Amino acid sequence: MKTNKDSARKVSSVVPYLRTSTDDRGQVPERQIEVIGPWAHREGLVLLDAVIDEGSSASKLNPFERPKFIEACKRAVAERAVGIVVECTDRFSRQGSKIDGWAEVELERRFNLKLFRADKTVNEHGSLTGDMADNLRALLGREWVKTHASKVKSGMSKARKDGKRVGRPPKPLTKAEVELVNAMRADGEGWRSIAHAVSTARGAFKVADPARRRALTVSHSHVRRVMEGRA
Repeated sequence: MKTNKDSARKVSSVVPYLRTSTDDRGQVPERQIEVIGPWAHREGLVLLDAVIDEGSSASKLNPFERPKFIEACKRAVAERAVGIVVECTDRFSRQGSKIDGWAEVELERRFNLKLFRADKTVNEHGSLTGDMADNLRALLGREWVKTHASKVKSGMSKARKDGKRVGRPPKPLTKAEVELVNAMRADGEGWRSIAHAVSTARGAFKVADPARRRALTVSHSHVRRVMEGRA
């Protein structure tokens, strides 16, 4: 008869997937290792090199629509790891329990990998209480997105009525950045990849100060509006 201890012994290495969206206000993805690292030590796991996914929305894109998540999966397979580890459920998905559960099953079907969440032990994964906790957190994550969006829209509407400027300060692109965007578009790159490249060139991801980091970072929608003359 297989026991929980037998299952835990089979776990050897995992790839950390560190995701933040453009709405995380300067959060540094590496902070998630502060949670994942001690968890891996307690569970007797080996952490491989992390895959960092910045500017990727958990509420608009399911995990398999994110290039960096696919990269994490392929790295795990190449390194013969047993799974992907995320800090918690809403770092993986904020689209509700159905998408969260589907993606976990799909991860195993496509790549034969397990999904581990660092807010619970290895033995709690797949248990009744563990699955119930994941479902609840996924539902709460989706509701937070809806509530947050409603508050933002309401606030912006009031600001417009009061004659205030709404939105982030303008971030014009330099001539060199425009040339970079045009070159990447010619190569078939998407707007998210392009925005990430522009932000990287600006040194946004090397800045520790959250306010300065936000000032240097450009979103995919902003770059697109600038290039289409709508900014």
